[in-house]
Amino acid sequence: MNHLYTLLFSLSIILINPIGAMRGEIWTQPKVFAISLICILNFLILWEDREHLKLPQSWKINRLLWEIFLGIGLIATLASPFPWRSLFGQEQMGDGLLYWLLIAIFTLSNNLLLRLHPEIARSQLQGLVIGGVIVALSIFPQAIDWRIDYTATTGQLIQSNILRSTIFQNQQPIGLYSHRGHASFVLAAVAIMTLVGWQWRWISTNYAAIAGILIIPALLLTQTRAGILALLVATIYLLGHQYYKLLVPATLVCLLIIGIATSTRQINNAPLIRQITSDRVYLWEMANRGTSQRPLLGWGMNGFGAVYPYMRYGRTIAKVIRLGDFSFDYQDKNGQIQTAQLPTTKAHNLILDTTLSVGFLGMASYLGLLILCLWQVIKSPC
Repeated sequence: MNHLYTLLFSLSIILINPIGAMRGEIWTQPKVFAISLICILNFLILWEDREHLKLPQSWKINRLLWEIFLGIGLIATLASPFPWRSLFGQEQMGDGLLYWLLIAIFTLSNNLLLRLHPEIARSQLQGLVIGGVIVALSIFPQAIDWRIDYTATTGQLIQSNILRSTIFQNQQPIGLYSHRGHASFVLAAVAIMTLVGWQWRWISTNYAAIAGILIIPALLLTQTRAGILALLVATIYLLGHQYYKLLVPATLVCLLIIGIATSTRQINNAPLIRQITSDRVYLWEMANRGTSQRPLLGWGMNGFGAVYPYMRYGRTIAKVIRLGDFSFDYQDKNGQIQTAQLPTTKAHNLILDTTLSVGFLGMASYLGLLILCLWQVIKSPC
């Protein structure tokens, strides 16, 4: 059983479908499928041990917060101008209401499972570390040749800078994901889990060193500032003042890399604030305008895609007829059907994207979940 959890947790961050036709089919859906299998296995074990199952108060609070968040998400979905989009999510991201329901089931069931069988935690952590090492190894070839994407059409181009899988040259390296930002946060999280596993003596010093030597350079190659910063903050928290001689130079190196990544992203001689934010100020302003129109319950899950047509075209738009993954059709004031591109499906800001999707009520419950998780981390024996 322990080996099965190691395998499933590893697959949950590395599984891809090389013959898929779209980004979601290739990179997103296989990983979601692996999480679904974990949930099924959790339920089977919990059902078998149901007589010994006790629900602690902290778990009940966690469940209540999830129920509130999902309940608000359901209302937002029903009220959304694109309810099916809100239910299933955008194809590449897959972050609709059903996805959040799956994450809630995984979180709550795994919490109970580890209370009954704490020995399984070691196998799960080892599976994530193994998966993280594989993700890291997948990044190095892409840093050498950006045309490698591990799909059936790898190396095939539809334009000089776009792969047939629709990955752009400037998006590489992506590892086993559709975006390098996703890969970077997985690598940062696994690096921290490796450190925790080493502190708890679940992972030997040699294995932890090998994992770190592979994962940290791969993370730096993604050039994702938020992922590097997240790793730095978590490492400082875990190691504390005892390792200040190591942390001080590591902090300086990380800040230097973040500074270089920021200064080298030239965006048509744009102002400094646009350089620092990767030209996302415009998206944030649009998100704020969209939130002001539906402040309490939002536009439905993955709300930015629904907001964009109305905020971008304003009074020139009469009705949005169809919302696709990267385009939408609308009827203008003259009754003509027009097609326009959807430049992004996110405002690239956690607070703004969540508020757009489920309003201030949903954001409040989501913050409650985050605060509870943070409190449990602080109170953990790590």
